[in-house]
Amino acid sequence: MRDRSMLHRPSPVKLAWGTLRKGFGAVAFFSLFLNLLMLAGPLYMLQVYDRVLTSQNIDTLIAFTLLLGGVFVVTGLLDLMRTRILNRLGAKFEISVGEPILRSAMRRNVQGKSTAGENPVDDINGFRDFVSGSALIAFFDAPWIPVYLFVLYALHPYLGFLGLAGAIFLTILALINNARSHNLMQQASEARGRSDALFRTSERNAELAHAMGMKSDLARRWNALQNQAHVYKTQVSDRIATFTVLSKTIRMALQSAMLGLGAALAISGETTAGVMIAATIVLARALAPIDQLIGQWRTFLAARGSYKKIYALSMEFPEDEQTITLPKPSVSLKASILQAGPPLAQNATLSGIDFSLNAGDVVAVIGPSGSGKSTLAKMIAGIWTPQRGDVKLDGNPMSKWNADELGQMIGYLPQDVELFDGTIRENIARFSTEIDDAKVIKAALAADVHEMISNLNDGYETKIGNGFHLSGGQRQRLALARALYNDPFVLVLDEPNSDLDTTGELALRNAIQTAKAQGTIVIVMTHRPSTLQAVDKVLIVNNGKQTGFGDKDEILRSSKRNVLQNNNKQKLTSQNTKQTNAKGVAQ
Repeated sequence: MRDRSMLHRPSPVKLAWGTLRKGFGAVAFFSLFLNLLMLAGPLYMLQVYDRVLTSQNIDTLIAFTLLLGGVFVVTGLLDLMRTRILNRLGAKFEISVGEPILRSAMRRNVQGKSTAGENPVDDINGFRDFVSGSALIAFFDAPWIPVYLFVLYALHPYLGFLGLAGAIFLTILALINNARSHNLMQQASEARGRSDALFRTSERNAELAHAMGMKSDLARRWNALQNQAHVYKTQVSDRIATFTVLSKTIRMALQSAMLGLGAALAISGETTAGVMIAATIVLARALAPIDQLIGQWRTFLAARGSYKKIYALSMEFPEDEQTITLPKPSVSLKASILQAGPPLAQNATLSGIDFSLNAGDVVAVIGPSGSGKSTLAKMIAGIWTPQRGDVKLDGNPMSKWNADELGQMIGYLPQDVELFDGTIRENIARFSTEIDDAKVIKAALAADVHEMISNLNDGYETKIGNGFHLSGGQRQRLALARALYNDPFVLVLDEPNSDLDTTGELALRNAIQTAKAQGTIVIVMTHRPSTLQAVDKVLIVNNGKQTGFGDKDEILRSSKRNVLQNNNKQKLTSQNTKQTNAKGVAQ
């Protein structure tokens, strides 16, 4: 478990939201003037109908028109500024949360808690698009609805009451729209996630699917999941479209009703024709945000769901802040694992592990398949944490180290080699921000892969992606160079020669000897006898338990004696069984 004394940094999503809220203050400030200036149009109509037409003064009309034109220019500039601020706020949010969310996603995957179809990058982009898009603007205009209704009331109480009734009715429609769409939107998102996950998996394993004739079946499976997602999405779209059309129809009816009521009041002498026209324009402006919210509700629901997911991810897998940077280990490694297993495993797959190694020791961990070798490798590499017990470097438990600092001291070659999108140079250097070319070449030479890299057209700048155009042995030796980069104190190699030929195995043994000479602790999980030539200690693991540890020659002699004793016992048991059966037949 992680040490409780560690301080957790505040959620990066929450911090980014705090920055957004400050930016929203500027957007609200521009919205204030924008909505006040929006009253210029109704005021212009009021003056034209009630003053210009009655006075027949063309100079007054020109003056009002020029003034309105200036107001429209200012309004356009303010609207442009508001939009640009939102665009920059969306981009800033994406930049602020991108790196920490990726780290949280990787921690989630390490702990085995990832869910098929979840893609934090899509969630970040979705929320950014919402912040930068037109849907959010309606939320800043909505608080001005009461102001427009007050203006209607000031023109005439009846006009205000009609506008209030229309606003209430459309708000109720918006609430019903939310209640009817929320669950379906969530189901559509989950179904889309499942189809996207299958698509990515199929694309990544295209060669396997082609070789085993799975392409058509996988395509049909993906199409079925995609159709399911489309069904939910169509249902959501239909419901929102129904409410959108209903909202627009009601808004048009209300505007006509406002025009008719204004005309009636003008005929009775309670208002003027200018008030009739102005009230219709003000009502349209008052109801526009509600109409926009209903039409953009699906976008809002998707953005809210995306924000909740990335916030939950940042809270469930927070970044740990270490108060003290521990010195680089250089003396020993001690593993005391009482109970351990993969994350979320019901039962422990490893127990009773207890051994110590000093700088320069090379140990081979041997045992049958499924005995727990790879689990032990991940414990020593700091990928998984023991449920009970710990692994210590120079007396400090690994849980005390900052994960990034610890990773610089460990070289790890997994059983299933993965290379990242980038150049060979970047892959060997572990994508360090400050790549030391001398160390890259040193690691490549140690893994005996420098000549192979030099023979490529672009050398170390060759882009390799997942290594799809490299052989298994080349990928494994590049991964070995990556593990050797920066002279780690602990080097964990899980079946490092599974894809190597004779030349590759010789290079591996030389790399191990070089690391040993530098004081590196080397731990090799293996089932090949050839690897034992490079080690001086052996750890035997069987059924998840340590059954032997010590000098290579002593452990191997002891193991042979145990094998002989077991064989003799089996022979004796077999002979006794045969004698017993013979006696039974004779009787």
